[in-house]
Amino acid sequence: MLLSALLVGCGAGSGEGARSPQGERVTAPGLAVTDEAFAGAVRDLLKSEPASKERGMRLAGVEARQMARAAARFRAHAPARGVSALAGGLYLVRTGELTVGILGPHGKEAIGSAAKEYANRGDEGRALALYSLLFRIAPDNEKKEVQAHLDALGAWIRDAGAKYGPVRNAHELQAIAAGRRLLEPTEAAHQEASTRTVQWVQAALSLRNSLRDKRVPPSREEGMEAFGALQTGGRTLVALHLLAADAKGALAALDRASARELVRPDLLVALERVAERPDGVRWLDVLHALRPPSSRENHEDEAMFEDHELFRAASWVVAMEAYRLEPSLPEAAGAVASGLQEYGMAEASAAVVVEAARAHPEPRTLGGALAIVMRAMALEAEGEDVSAARRTYKASAPLLALADAAKSRTDPSPGQVRAMMGEFELREGRVPEARDLLRQASQADKSGGVLATLARIERFDGQLQVAASHLKEALATPDVGRDLALKGDIQLMLGDIALEQGNATAARAAYTDALKELARARTQGEPEDRARVERVLARVLDRFGAAQPARKALERAYDNAPRDKQQVSATLGLVVGQALVHSDLPRAREGLRRALGADLDQEDVVYLALWVRLLERQLKVQPDGSAEKVFSSIFDDGRWIGRLAAFGGGRIKAEELIGSAKTPAQKTEALFYAAMDRRVTGDQRGAEAGLRQVLKTGGIDLMEVALTRDILNSGRAPLGPLPEVVLP
Repeated sequence: MLLSALLVGCGAGSGEGARSPQGERVTAPGLAVTDEAFAGAVRDLLKSEPASKERGMRLAGVEARQMARAAARFRAHAPARGVSALAGGLYLVRTGELTVGILGPHGKEAIGSAAKEYANRGDEGRALALYSLLFRIAPDNEKKEVQAHLDALGAWIRDAGAKYGPVRNAHELQAIAAGRRLLEPTEAAHQEASTRTVQWVQAALSLRNSLRDKRVPPSREEGMEAFGALQTGGRTLVALHLLAADAKGALAALDRASARELVRPDLLVALERVAERPDGVRWLDVLHALRPPSSRENHEDEAMFEDHELFRAASWVVAMEAYRLEPSLPEAAGAVASGLQEYGMAEASAAVVVEAARAHPEPRTLGGALAIVMRAMALEAEGEDVSAARRTYKASAPLLALADAAKSRTDPSPGQVRAMMGEFELREGRVPEARDLLRQASQADKSGGVLATLARIERFDGQLQVAASHLKEALATPDVGRDLALKGDIQLMLGDIALEQGNATAARAAYTDALKELARARTQGEPEDRARVERVLARVLDRFGAAQPARKALERAYDNAPRDKQQVSATLGLVVGQALVHSDLPRAREGLRRALGADLDQEDVVYLALWVRLLERQLKVQPDGSAEKVFSSIFDDGRWIGRLAAFGGGRIKAEELIGSAKTPAQKTEALFYAAMDRRVTGDQRGAEAGLRQVLKTGGIDLMEVALTRDILNSGRAPLGPLPEVVLP
């Protein structure tokens, strides 16, 4: 729950802030929740009264949509994201709320996929939970197969409880039951987990009492198991009951196990106070006490015996209860937002912090809320769901308005949020949307990075003079003064614009300035900073026609950050890209070989393989098999990477690739590869027309656009001779 700390500011731990009316809702309760309404629906669900008709209706709508999202992530071959989304959806369901049909039409698919994932991990408890749920909703003709999985798990569990000594056996069964309870919000699963935990604690207490009375030491293994139970069993028992926000039940379970002595006094006091009179602040006290001690020694001891997911889930439920009672508490809102991001509902996190920001509009609280928004957007974009990032940004509108109206600057600022969304839109090729967002951002924050991105759009629009003006303005900003790679990139772009305006003298002057500053900067900063500088330096050297020094710069970039996959990918992309422009097949193949050895993501390697294959076809050289190996390893399941691999492997034509494009950026890529396909078949006129069309589409930031410019300019005389600079 690290994000909750971002919202702890003035009034964060106090119930004195403005309390929103519990009747205030932004969505109507119902079974149909669209992606667009999801953030508001989650927020309204979290504020609904337990066991109310409203909560039942809202829960069904949210669960159906969340299961659809989880199923989609499994289909997209993102099992980790699918599992987190499914777990998050089930954690929203309280004990006894799981009814037939609540998981919607995609529940069976999501649960079946997750059950297989947990079974493959050897997690019997969670697999048992999911196969039990699957049996409930599977059609009759599939129940036999599901029952076979349940029977196999049952046999394994029976064996697990009879292999060791009494305490170890009890712990094996307890761990399975607790795992089951995490994902199965039923009374049966709850009672089983509670009972097994009590038995585990009592077995440890019995061993301790026996040792005191008889002075006969147990085996080392049993002694360690008993130590673990005495250290963590009481808190584990509490956490199981807090999954249902049941403080009274937690205290009663401790009494049944005679385990109050095993729980820290602050947790006991917090449970007693919230059981007596629940409110948001008292639930936050439970949240604080539930977290383990921060000392490394205690953490290492507990790591041997705890299922930390149980405590994360219980902490999130406690935070949700604090939020339900007092949604204007910043810490409660922040903790709930953190859980939403962890459990596959990041786009809803912006909506839940709005009331806290309104009640506490201090810069620290507003800044924390905007940081939550930016992290949510980044998480969705990293998961290749820019639509969700867009919805997150939309849900943040009230926060942006509050921050815009604030007298003091927040960190991050509203401009930074808008700039991030602008970058995502630009990456998708949605130029008009990106242009508007970046203009808004630049009006409030004179950031060099934002001005440079805005200049790239203006260059695309043909507004070369305006773009150059913004680039010169960017050079004077503090962030460019600190980021020498960015400064070199801006000077490089100024030179490129001057060339497009027909001013070779101004272009050479800009390139020379960039070259001299980059040469001085190449030994400064962290390794990743030096790698970035060397890559920009290589591009500047290429403008002068200095092929060999450019290659050496890229070698140095690779050597500076050989274990940073992001840096390696960027460097090798430039290596293979320049090799494609200069028809250097050996260098292109070497770059692809390095990429395969660096175990880069398929999404990165497939592009390098495409460029190598284009060169092999262009030079009419027998393939060496490396590109084909990449293409054959990627299944064409409709995703863009699969479509690219299918094209590279010759399984679909260029027209089919273009037809598969779903975003402007994908269309830009498809047009590039279609044009290069014409080029390698000898249709030079068609290839040039296709490449010029690439420059008119929206993929401004794509490598394919940079390659297009370099290929079209490859016949231009270099701006040599190389200025005198000191380079290795």
